[in-house]
Amino acid sequence: MAMWGADIAQLKDLGTKLQAGSAEIEKQKNMLARALQSTDWKGPDADKFRSEWEGQHANALAKVAQALEEAGKHASRNATQQEEASR
Repeated sequence: MAMWGADIAQLKDLGTKLQAGSAEIEKQKNMLARALQSTDWKGPDADKFRSEWEGQHANALAKVAQALEEAGKHASRNATQQEEASR
């Protein structure tokens, strides 16, 4: 009979790493936003770039960070559930 499940410690570790990846993306997104704000750059190209950053790029990074956070929580919940089922 086949066993289904996961190594609980590895699954917890995966959850932690996914959430850490989320935090790192948020940190980098914020650092890049600050760098862009502090860059002395004027004109239509600067306006277009800043608009694209705010409207597209920063939002895309935020969505990836949110997805990683949720995936990390899901993996951690699965590990907890499997641990409880094993008792």
